[in-house]
Amino acid sequence: MAFRPALRAEDGVSRSASDLDAALDAGKAGVGFDLEAVVTFPCDRICNAYAVKDATGEIVLREGAFWPECPLKAGDRIRAKGATDFISSSHLLFGVSTNVEILSRGPAPKPVDADAGELLEGRFDCRLVRIEGVVRDAFLDEIDVKWTYLVLQCGRDCIYACFTSTGDESAALGKLIGAKVSLSGICTPDNPGARRMIGRLMLCRWPDSLAILRPAPSAPFDVPLLETVSKMHASAISGMERRRADGRVIAVWRERHILLRTRDGVIVRADLAESSPPRYGETVEVAGQPETDLYRLNLSRAIWRVRRIAMPPEPAAIPVTVKSLLTDRNGRSAVQTRYHGRAITLNGMVRSMPSADDRAGRMYLDCDGHIVPVDASACHGALGAARIGCRVEVSGTCVFETENWRQNAPFPHVDGFVLVVRAPDDVRIVSNPPWWTTGRLLSVIGALIAALAGIFAWNRSLNRLAERRGRELTEETVARVTADLKVDERTRLAIELHDALSQNLTGAALEIEASDVLIDGDPTKAHRHLGIAAKTIKSCREELRNCLWDLRNDALGEKTMDEAIRRTLAPLMDGTGLAVRFNVPRERLSDDTAHAILRIVRELAQNAMRHGRARTVKVAGSMEQDILRFSVQDDGCGFDTENHPGVPEGHFGLQGIRERVNRFGGEMSMKSDPGKGAKIAIALKLGNGGHET
Repeated sequence: MAFRPALRAEDGVSRSASDLDAALDAGKAGVGFDLEAVVTFPCDRICNAYAVKDATGEIVLREGAFWPECPLKAGDRIRAKGATDFISSSHLLFGVSTNVEILSRGPAPKPVDADAGELLEGRFDCRLVRIEGVVRDAFLDEIDVKWTYLVLQCGRDCIYACFTSTGDESAALGKLIGAKVSLSGICTPDNPGARRMIGRLMLCRWPDSLAILRPAPSAPFDVPLLETVSKMHASAISGMERRRADGRVIAVWRERHILLRTRDGVIVRADLAESSPPRYGETVEVAGQPETDLYRLNLSRAIWRVRRIAMPPEPAAIPVTVKSLLTDRNGRSAVQTRYHGRAITLNGMVRSMPSADDRAGRMYLDCDGHIVPVDASACHGALGAARIGCRVEVSGTCVFETENWRQNAPFPHVDGFVLVVRAPDDVRIVSNPPWWTTGRLLSVIGALIAALAGIFAWNRSLNRLAERRGRELTEETVARVTADLKVDERTRLAIELHDALSQNLTGAALEIEASDVLIDGDPTKAHRHLGIAAKTIKSCREELRNCLWDLRNDALGEKTMDEAIRRTLAPLMDGTGLAVRFNVPRERLSDDTAHAILRIVRELAQNAMRHGRARTVKVAGSMEQDILRFSVQDDGCGFDTENHPGVPEGHFGLQGIRERVNRFGGEMSMKSDPGKGAKIAIALKLGNGGHET
């Protein structure tokens, strides 16, 4: 069909496809156009986009004159008038035709054969093209159900094609997975659907745009076996056609995901095309599209069937901690993917349970401060006896969740791990929650609030009185709490004074009485008793100074025990080096326990500097279940642990420490050699699994 010469734009009106394309590229809205062109791709009742070409080029327009009724056909020569405008649904600039006149009918234009790489580079924008490839996937867009997408694998490139959907296209296209087809349509850089940032794709019409060159396999499992990951790389995997794998199902979660252990021991994740997974323990064969998360091969859009395969028994679950899964041997953050697909056992407290209509079926455990999801979507009965607040032991398959890699995308990150339950007896209740739960507390609070609301509604005049009484009660409560705190502090101080000053002063008095008896008959022994009394009184003075320092010290208010110990020892160091590594959360210790630790550490540090002349003091601590272990080590002159000065010689430091340790039912050990420093290690037994109230 011959075209008359293209007219140049006059008075701001574009009269050719190239002029209109230039206005669109410049982002100019409101530019009018009046052009004669041939329709290469007509619109339909769902999509009002259509393509035309003239002697200067090709362009995609939006029909605004008679849509959704569309009499246009491919090959029609038309005169279209309109202006450039933004489409509200996508905020993209298009030429919108408001007046279309059909000048004549003609044969439909032939598409141009295109290469996928050139198409993605934009060399065929707005042109009618044909491309060949293997159907990798087909799915209905769940965001905009007017569109069905087909993914075409062309070598190592993937081309997206979208079809307007009237209900049958999705199922029909899904049956073409694995088939080699020829697609014809308009290459458009702007997606007409809701997914605006998908990039260049082909806009096609069902069924005229598609020709089957090689049908989908009649036997979907008649495809090659999945290669081992050591032989493949990501770029090569992205261009592979469907593969199969067989083995035992070791995990099923979220209805569409299974984990397979092959006969060679390789772990393969299969993302199923339909939500009807096999059961745990079944031996199956799966076939799907190979993908990778850069450390394992996976199969997407997979189908499965039961197959009898001789497989060795699955190993028993091994007990692990969350720390061993998420850190390396040096304690640094590192995901230990070697546990992927292994049966493990975790202990923790139930923090949340799935609702009755939650198909994901995930329970969340608190394991040493880490929240771990437990997926029982394939075994709902396993969670029947569990309740929020109870402690459980859960066995299952460890699955590290990752997204598959896509070309030109960042590395897929491990989003975390999930423990997939395999059987009802995989969840064992260790202890039930206490009766006084958060739910019951909230119920009580709700009842109180409802009662107050009823009182306020019954008589609003009592509002002011209630507010005044509330303020009075608050002040009384604050005063009572303050008084209780003062009593607690006075009680603790009285115990300190009784255990230290009172007993020591009694000992000093006895020594003085003994010296008075011996002063005439044995002056030497009398002077020795007086010396012990003097040391005892000096110890009392130091103990009194420590008690006074405790009254002024606010180290117990520090957020961490490291900071509290540093603050306690800082006034004593005077040039002595101090290293503290006390890995015990402050909130897990009561004030009495923390105070005892600070007093013990201070006494040992003073001994190291005063008697051992240490240059460096190291303090370390850790928590092992309900045992708190800490030590004080120095590089001083050391002492004889079997024969060292004690209470008879007026040295009360170690004896006082022993008494504090004994009050906690703890143990103290000493290790020292003359000239090689000393290390005092202490273990305190705490109640409530290491937590104190």
